[in-house]
Amino acid sequence: MAKLKPAKGGKKKKSSIAGAIPCLVLILSGMALLTLLFYAILRSAGT
Repeated sequence: MAKLKPAKGGKKKKSSIAGAIPCLVLILSGMALLTLLFYAILRSAGT
């Protein structure tokens, strides 16, 4: 029978920080897009 080794917790890598950067960029770009969309709607509705 094969012996199963437990997963080592070890040191935390910086991959979680590197993985969070694209997520933040996506969220910020989405917020900017929604802001511009609402601005365009309000500007066209005001005239």
